[in-house]
Amino acid sequence: MPGVYFTTTEFMQDAKSAARDRGMPGIRIIALPADKYYRARASQQELQPIASGYFDQMVGDLVRPLTSEEANPSQAGEKQESADLTVTGKDYADAYEKVNELFLANHWADGLPIVPPTPELVKAMLAGTTRRPDEVLGPVHPKNGIATVQKIAINAVMAGAKPEYFPVILAAMDGFTDKHYDLTHVQASTGSFTPVVMVDGPIAQELNFNSGIGMLGHGWRANSTVGRALRLSLLNLGHTWPQVNDMGLTGRLEAYTFYTFAEDTARSPWEPYEVSVGFQPGDSAVMVASSWNPVIFGGGAVAPWTGQGVIDQIATHIQSGGVRWPHSQTYILVLHPDCAVDLASHGYTRKSLQEYLYEQTRVPYEKLAKTVSFGAGTEEQFIRASIADGRIRPDRAQIFLDSLKPGGRVPVVQSPEDFHIIVAGGSPGYDLLFSYPGTNHANEIKKVSGATLTKAGR
Repeated sequence: MPGVYFTTTEFMQDAKSAARDRGMPGIRIIALPADKYYRARASQQELQPIASGYFDQMVGDLVRPLTSEEANPSQAGEKQESADLTVTGKDYADAYEKVNELFLANHWADGLPIVPPTPELVKAMLAGTTRRPDEVLGPVHPKNGIATVQKIAINAVMAGAKPEYFPVILAAMDGFTDKHYDLTHVQASTGSFTPVVMVDGPIAQELNFNSGIGMLGHGWRANSTVGRALRLSLLNLGHTWPQVNDMGLTGRLEAYTFYTFAEDTARSPWEPYEVSVGFQPGDSAVMVASSWNPVIFGGGAVAPWTGQGVIDQIATHIQSGGVRWPHSQTYILVLHPDCAVDLASHGYTRKSLQEYLYEQTRVPYEKLAKTVSFGAGTEEQFIRASIADGRIRPDRAQIFLDSLKPGGRVPVVQSPEDFHIIVAGGSPGYDLLFSYPGTNHANEIKKVSGATLTKAGR
């Protein structure tokens, strides 16, 4: 008997192709109009009339016998590896322009000019690592193209990265392809999320990653091309494209390079972030994380500030948002070095600052919202449902249950460790708060290894 999957018109075509690619029999899709569905899902009462209008079609799809094509779908699978392409022109400039037109027309590029990935340049990129070209890192969601070292090298060449950067790019892709990381949500969601890529340890200094003034801007080849190599790898191996299956409604504000920067370990008063999560001093690592666009705090060069004032302002901002996704909410707080030093001078460690933010952002029980989005009832009902189905971990469940009573203060995250604190930025500077409401697995950090052209990351 065929299955039925509800979707919206924007996603219908990709859902069909995804089902075909997996050789799944009997997938029949009912498309709900997006302009009505998304607004109506705030309550069951609004959504019910829309769903009811498709009920007869759903029943028909359930009982109607499979067609021969549905019973024996074509096994598209992953596209076969292509032979080398040859592009010619009247001169080099003409051939270069034709390469860029070809790549963009086939959705292999991001709209900016690329470096043609010739065999010689790909070989040079592969020389930056001891990892084998045929090593498989894993599938890249949402369409599950298989990431290998060689395929990532091709995208790194296209991005203009140096071979010295390649081990950093591979470590980041190790994070994106980790089975625990929810890459599909970041790649395809309407939320216009943008990955954060933070390079930590000695390799960041050796490769001249920017961790200071202008760290999210232009002018640093390492930041720019590492981020772009990852963008192209996720595009080409995840098989995404805007308005097809990348449904970020506004697009991603750092669409070409992501939020790629390094931690300023030299000026941080605390141990490197990677050490705080279990790596050894002297290691180099890359964190990839999912995020909305950052909120800026602090006075910069305009207004006076104190470290305590900054974190209290941040805590107030977070608390004002309520307890919407307590099972999955995470925050990345990027403190500029002067702010971090000021906080350390008043006794804060990274751990104690995490605990302070955890406590100060708790929401009084009486202020829990009476409704939440997606028709999930009240915030209290949503929290209790998240405890019941295990989305809130058993070891944290009692903390939430104890807070759900008059006088209680409800956490906005599962644990203090969901506040990730990094030191980077200019002097004077601003402090950035990245947040992500999506899933329990929104952060991965991987060690840089196999480097051949740098002292660090070997």
